Amino acid sequence: MKKRFLAMAMVLAMSVAAVVGCSSGSGENTADTKQEETESTPVQAEESKPESEDTQQAEGTGEKVKIAAIYRDMTQSWFIQEAAAAENQAEALGMEPLIVGDSKEDPSVYVDVLDNVLSQDIQGLIVNICDQQLSQMTVNKCKEAGIPVIAVDVPLIDENNNYLAPAIELDSYLSGRTMGEWAVNYINENNMLENPESTGILILAMEKVTSCVPRSDGQYDVFKESFPDFPESNIIRIDYGGGSSDEGYNAAAATITAHPEITSWIVTSANDEGAQGATRALEQAGLDRDSVTIGLGGYHAKDEFRKEYSCFKASAYIKASTVGEESVKALYENIVNGTPIFEEYKTDKAYGVYPFGAVMVTAENFEEVMGEDAK
Repeated sequence: MKKRFLAMAMVLAMSVAAVVGCSSGSGENTADTKQEETESTPVQAEESKPESEDTQQAEGTGEKVKIAAIYRDMTQSWFIQEAAAAENQAEALGMEPLIVGDSKEDPSVYVDVLDNVLSQDIQGLIVNICDQQLSQMTVNKCKEAGIPVIAVDVPLIDENNNYLAPAIELDSYLSGRTMGEWAVNYINENNMLENPESTGILILAMEKVTSCVPRSDGQYDVFKESFPDFPESNIIRIDYGGGSSDEGYNAAAATITAHPEITSWIVTSANDEGAQGATRALEQAGLDRDSVTIGLGGYHAKDEFRKEYSCFKASAYIKASTVGEESVKALYENIVNGTPIFEEYKTDKAYGVYPFGAVMVTAENFEEVMGEDAK
């Protein structure tokens, strides 16, 4: 019996070996190949990996890319929305969860956050820089780490304003002109220049942010072209710092107080926060019924549009999610497939810039134009 059992076992072993040899499709030793695969891929990792992830990796869409994004102020609605869209896009692409940093509008905090995210073995970086004087340092650190960097909203530039990295940003000058043109139509329709001596045009500008300066330039140019005889002294352009609602309020309130002769104001701003702050200042001064404020973004304007009355009448709507989504997709494609970042968008400053525009929204059309963003 023992001899018969051993003979049957030998026959069975030879049959299995023959089947395995046919299925391999090559002359290499299958056992050796399996051993190599086992050594390169721990068994424990294989067992813990979800089946759907295996499928994604096989299709080339689930590579676990790890990137970070640093935003200048995560208390501002724009950056909250942008970061959320970036996180969702990273998840949709099967990436590691996006690492989000907040520089809190503080250059020293930014440097600390930058060093922190770079220490986490990221493969790419998205930056909304709070101080453009740190642009070269940022690019140098990313080069040392061997990773690509994309600027969002605010470009990374050298001392001559040349781009140091690809950027995705608003066409600021065109958006400024769009806002100015809407304001001119509103002024004409409401006869706001009947008494030019008691009317003021206030341009709230973010003069230290190069990507925002053209917004105010475009507004100013449209006003001058449309009302060449309007008193130059009544066109007031003032800096309101980093673009918060409080800064907008303080700048507008100080200007209103300094010009008691002006009882009707047309206010344009570089963002929605500035316009919202100016709206509160005009309300406090009792001048809001004879004034108008216009913002850029739409994310605070929508709340004003729902009020029974607000002098915040319009905003140049820009979709924050576009920036978040496109910046993540561009980095992913570059890291995984070597696709050049924004190669199709060429400028005279060496790097590609992915531009996007704005559309004016009011209480009448904001829900239709903004869609989900109007909620």
